[in-house]
Amino acid sequence: MRVFFLLLLCSLIAGCGSSGSTGGSGTEGNVLVPQPAPAPAQVVISTSGPAPDTVLYGAQFTLALPKVLAVPDEAGNLLPTGVLQPAPSGSFAGAAFVGTVSDAGQVLQVNISHPGGFTLGPLATLNCTLAPGTGVASSEIVLSGFSARDSSGAPIAGIAPHLALKRNERLAE
Repeated sequence: MRVFFLLLLCSLIAGCGSSGSTGGSGTEGNVLVPQPAPAPAQVVISTSGPAPDTVLYGAQFTLALPKVLAVPDEAGNLLPTGVLQPAPSGSFAGAAFVGTVSDAGQVLQVNISHPGGFTLGPLATLNCTLAPGTGVASSEIVLSGFSARDSSGAPIAGIAPHLALKRNERLAE
């Protein structure tokens, strides 16, 4: 009886060998770690001035983004539709790439206009992506050359631009 159990035990051990395949386990013991994805971010531009009921018909400015903050760069040097969203309903908003600076990333020339005019406050939102594992402060984004225009195209004095940076994982949804 002991011999029978010994033979049975040897059969079980011999039967539990490898499958006979020549391939590895698929990852050969390595753990695959997913690469971090770019995080969504928004640059929100607004205006203020001495009289809150001041009516603007157009605004133009240059926006220099740091290298870690980017917008889609398609052929033709124009910003793709939906990346720059004007705050006043019915407004036209467009932006063109005007180059890159060695210390900065993309540089955009932005134009926003509305035939009926709009008051001071929110102006536009630029949808961007933040490079994985990086951070950026709103002070690293440079807004320059701001010009607000009235219905005849003349500059309006005393209008100041402001920008804020929003980083939110919910923006990806």
